[in-house]
Amino acid sequence: MGLNNGEVNKNGNGNSHYDPDDEKTPFTEKEEVNGNDIQTESPHSSVAPRAEEDEGILKKLKRDAIYREKYWISIGIMWSFFVLGWTIGQFGPSLLDLRIITSTSLKQASAFMTGHSVGYLIGSVVMGIIFDKMRKERTYSVAWSVVAMTVVLAVIPWCYIYELMVAMHVFKGLAGGGLDTTGNALLISLWRADGKSFLQSIHFAFAIGGAISPFVTGPFLAPENNMNTNTTSEIIGSTSIANYTNNATMSDSGDFPWTESRLYVPYSIAAFLALTATVPLFVLACTSKRPSDVKSVKSVSSVDEDIDEERNIQRLSAGMKAIVLIILMVFLGIYCAMEDGFNSFLATFCVSKLKWTKYMASIVTAVFWISYTIARFIGIFLARIFKPVKLLFILTVLLILGFLGIFLSAQFKFYEGIWISSGIVGLAMSMIFPLVFAWTEESILPVTGLVASLFLIAASLGSMINPIVLGFLMDNSSPMWLAYIMLGESIINLMFATFQICIIYPCGWIWKAGH
Repeated sequence: MGLNNGEVNKNGNGNSHYDPDDEKTPFTEKEEVNGNDIQTESPHSSVAPRAEEDEGILKKLKRDAIYREKYWISIGIMWSFFVLGWTIGQFGPSLLDLRIITSTSLKQASAFMTGHSVGYLIGSVVMGIIFDKMRKERTYSVAWSVVAMTVVLAVIPWCYIYELMVAMHVFKGLAGGGLDTTGNALLISLWRADGKSFLQSIHFAFAIGGAISPFVTGPFLAPENNMNTNTTSEIIGSTSIANYTNNATMSDSGDFPWTESRLYVPYSIAAFLALTATVPLFVLACTSKRPSDVKSVKSVSSVDEDIDEERNIQRLSAGMKAIVLIILMVFLGIYCAMEDGFNSFLATFCVSKLKWTKYMASIVTAVFWISYTIARFIGIFLARIFKPVKLLFILTVLLILGFLGIFLSAQFKFYEGIWISSGIVGLAMSMIFPLVFAWTEESILPVTGLVASLFLIAASLGSMINPIVLGFLMDNSSPMWLAYIMLGESIINLMFATFQICIIYPCGWIWKAGH
């Protein structure tokens, strides 16, 4: 049975009193955005009955026009993230052809990745601010980001001038960062605490796109003529330039034995996929019927869970929420540093330390990606069963076990352990990123465009710093530094996660959260 605002207080009494601590601050704001609807909720706002929560999706789609609109917008965001993952996975295999097109050395070509990272960071900040400033249909912010991605993908293969190619990768990063920020923020603003499965879904779509695109791109790359097999990078699934630097006979001067490049074919395919995401988003935005002046009600599974969730948010002061947000940013930055670092250097580690062939190294990288993708799919359903904080804690512990397995297996030359541990690492990493967003929304503060952009800034910084450190240490000291740093960073992240949980749930600890 639904409850009216102010009917139930913390102890179940009917009276509610004004509390000066409930004054709005940047981190305790009671206004939530649902699509382009602004809602003002009291600490114990009304909730939907369990009967509506348990109603089937098909029935809701037929009965509720607003629900149907939000559902299709979410599908559009999911397809956009598939395209985003596709473009990320496409870069690694394309790097050599990009060098051919621009006649550049490996050192010069590294500016493509740097430019993309800088653009991604700037795009996250700019689009996060724009998203929060928008008062009309926010679906346009996602649609325009995909439009920019479409244009850039179509232009890149034709940029024979080096400086122009660098600029295009900066613009590609701007579009990607904008899409990442606005897509996550819009999805959460549509569903609030009910969107955990959708969050897992869009990141599963991202993983699928990243896994497929290298196989589509490969057949169109420049042919190799009279090359030693050592000059060929067979490492699949890695987007790091460091993987290519291990090819000792690879030319770094910009002189190549390849005769032609057909990179315009896979990039045109990517541009077409982006276009197919753009059109539906614009149609949905133009035909939106979600009224901007209607106060909607947050839907949760039960009254008790709603009260507990609200209490979790209110018990933290504005200053403490700021501290928790900063810790979450550090946590997410370290996680993304581990994800990109492990993915980029796993094959190099296997070749340099374990003396595996490049083909075997590529297969173990594929094991990581397969485990990563499957687990993201499973996460869609786990998000409906478990609280984000519980899953986050379990996966963080599992990540330590995976990296410990990598360390011990390499140390004692237990090669089967490398395969098993790589799969465990992929499984553990798969859900952490969307879970941070879901946990923040559920228990800390609303995930606005600004909050999403702050998370992506932290993620971008981690992704930029870790490969530089890893590359230097593995090249100048020992390949085992991959295992050392990954294990150390995973332990540090567990400490951060534990500290945050103790702040938010000081008495109940993790297993009582939300019950």
